[in-house]
Amino acid sequence: MSNQADHTIVRLRVPPELKQKIEESAEKNNRSQSAEMVARLEQSFEKDDAAEFDKEFVLQVIQNQQATIQDLTDQIKHFKMSFDILTKELQEKKNRI
Repeated sequence: MSNQADHTIVRLRVPPELKQKIEESAEKNNRSQSAEMVARLEQSFEKDDAAEFDKEFVLQVIQNQQATIQDLTDQIKHFKMSFDILTKELQEKKNRI
């Protein structure tokens, strides 16, 4: 158990139904109501941090996909130009025959 010197007292008003849930959860988890509230608050911030990491990861994946799409688009343009040149040359050869 931690000592009081490393904590700050916070007065908090909660609806009776939430107070009941805190009491039940604290008992189930074998900790004080205060410890239960602290654990749940810490957990919510960890979820926020994880969500931010996930967001950054998804943005990175999207950027990579956009770069890949651009590369493929450039390759398609190059292949089309080559195809058009070859088609023109073939047509010219046919016309000579």
